[in-house]
Amino acid sequence: MNTFFAFRRSALLVLLVAASLSACKKEKDTPAPDLASQVSGTYNFSELTTGGKKYPASETNLKGTMKVSRQTATTVSIDVAINLKSTGEAFIEDSADDVTVVDAGNGSVEYRLNGNVIAKGSNNKLSISGEDSDGVELTVSATK
Repeated sequence: MNTFFAFRRSALLVLLVAASLSACKKEKDTPAPDLASQVSGTYNFSELTTGGKKYPASETNLKGTMKVSRQTATTVSIDVAINLKSTGEAFIEDSADDVTVVDAGNGSVEYRLNGNVIAKGSNNKLSISGEDSDGVELTVSATK
């Protein structure tokens, strides 16, 4: 009779342990923020590439920011304000709304406006390519 009660007590203990383990609330995985939220923020001018050479911000006469603001899960607005340090005159001053952000793979993002890639980003870096008033190609980069 004693072993019968010991068996019931052991069985009851096993059931209680199993119930307490399975009754624990499981942590919910928080979904990753959408791409537009991930790229949103203020990027500070960090580098100028022109004539096949890269110049860090400290070696240029430029300063400023590129601000990316989320509009929807897949669109952002971009405000660029890069000025000359010496005079404060605008070097690049532009903005665009409804810019589509697209995952380009390998941690890269493309910013598209009307089907054209207007900027690229990766690892908290944003780069915009274009030409200066003399037709010289350049890329302005900024980091978050």
